[in-house]
Amino acid sequence: MASTSVLIPPPAPPPSAPPLVIVGASARAAAWSAIRAGRRPLCADLFADRDLLAVAVAIAVEDYPLGLVKAVEDLLSSGPDAACPAIYTGAMENHFEVVAALSDRGPLLGNPPETLRLVSDPGWIAQLCDDHNLSCPAIRPADDPPPRGHQWLLRQPLSAGGSGVSEWNGTARPPGSNAVFQERIRGRSAAALCLGTGSAARVLGVTEQLVGREWLSASRWAWCGSIGPLELPPPLNDQVAQLADAVASGAGLVGLFGIDLVLDSQRAWIIEINPRYTGSAEVIEMSTGQSMIGLHLDAFGDSRSSPPIVATDTGSAVSAKAVLFAREDITVTHLPPGDSTWSLADIPHRGARITKGRPICSILARGVTVDGCRDILKRSSQEVYRAVKSSRIVERPPEAG
Repeated sequence: MASTSVLIPPPAPPPSAPPLVIVGASARAAAWSAIRAGRRPLCADLFADRDLLAVAVAIAVEDYPLGLVKAVEDLLSSGPDAACPAIYTGAMENHFEVVAALSDRGPLLGNPPETLRLVSDPGWIAQLCDDHNLSCPAIRPADDPPPRGHQWLLRQPLSAGGSGVSEWNGTARPPGSNAVFQERIRGRSAAALCLGTGSAARVLGVTEQLVGREWLSASRWAWCGSIGPLELPPPLNDQVAQLADAVASGAGLVGLFGIDLVLDSQRAWIIEINPRYTGSAEVIEMSTGQSMIGLHLDAFGDSRSSPPIVATDTGSAVSAKAVLFAREDITVTHLPPGDSTWSLADIPHRGARITKGRPICSILARGVTVDGCRDILKRSSQEVYRAVKSSRIVERPPEAG
């Protein structure tokens, strides 16, 4: 059984490893995890980044998300992998038709569209929490705006990663009848990574969520990273465990899922449910050395694998991940190599044009404490921004003549 560093990519799997299709906005983290579980990933996402192509077959999809289905057909064709299972990752819970099409193609090791619809309904979440005496922000429909002087957020339907969230100013007309107002809760942004059985769940770890951080050039409510696992007081741990059980049993969730939370001194408030492999899953994997995709596949009873690769040199109690967004239009020429405490992931191709506001790359880090990891992320992000500053796109004036 081989070992590998959590800060470097796993080696490419052998051709004999059982295949696994992975689709989503970004497949790299799940692909690395799948390789550590002994699988051979076949990926379709928005980027097909350099460090994904180094270890897996991948297609960058321009017509996202509908083009994912065609990309999967191209990946599999009629070869021996045609009937292999598939999983989906970030934001796919918002695209029911794509998930249904993937399910029609072959085995889908993920929650079906009807479950995705259920857990995306803020009203259902509020009722579930009320039934189990758990904490949930108050919600109001779009046609019943809250009074001025109170702090509320406006959430658009089928949002993920902070998209579709805005602060309600008490005057603007909310767009869309399906939008909801959600009471804004003050506290620490966090996320629980859970593993469901359809009737219960266990919490694999809780992370601090980085949301809208200026030093990562993220928009106001955008998820831009995770640090953890967090050590919570026993009462909060108990509440998070109760939330995980209630959500899994109420919706019948199987496999990995995330619960976005706000933690105050006494309560864990549920904000949103992410019914799939989440952005924080990589952080928990880095800290535990255990493949999260391996656990997900086990939950669906898919135990086919070649000998797994276990990341044994976690080296610290706390790990972190941050997503850097472009401060201006750039063309990528070079990026820093990292050091013993951090490395880059989701690395764009040399010469790639990245427009302002789009992700450049991710930073993976490890340290002794949450604050220490955050400091490493800040220091390394400054180094990345310095490296790309010289890569600004300069529009040349038209030649005379």
